[in-house]
Amino acid sequence: MRIYQDEPLNEFILEYPKRPWTTNSERAGNRWKRAELTKEWRQAFMLLAKQAKIPRLGKVFIRVEPFQLKGKLQDTASCNPAVKAAIDGLVDAGVIKDDTPEFLPKILFCAPEKGREALRLVIIEIRDDEND
Repeated sequence: MRIYQDEPLNEFILEYPKRPWTTNSERAGNRWKRAELTKEWRQAFMLLAKQAKIPRLGKVFIRVEPFQLKGKLQDTASCNPAVKAAIDGLVDAGVIKDDTPEFLPKILFCAPEKGREALRLVIIEIRDDEND
């Protein structure tokens, strides 16, 4: 699947082996549980990025690939709270300067797939002059 114009400059894959939490579970929970989950996912992706030795990247595009082992598949993009925390972890690790549109103009949420519990982020460095 190609949704950028030029070939990517660099591509990195990070995967956390846990079912991503969803907007619905966030709404049903309380602020303390949300803070706990945010901290866990943010730290997990910060550590994964550091372990992978991902350098500071300029502008990136992120493809989100959620996986779940059982149950009805989550709605596409319902894992956005986990993804937001994971992207904040990339900022904490110094992979991207910030998660504003200047550095992160695109996020693609793929539909969840069955088979295991995980959230995979594919981080694709793109050219700064790319517009769309």
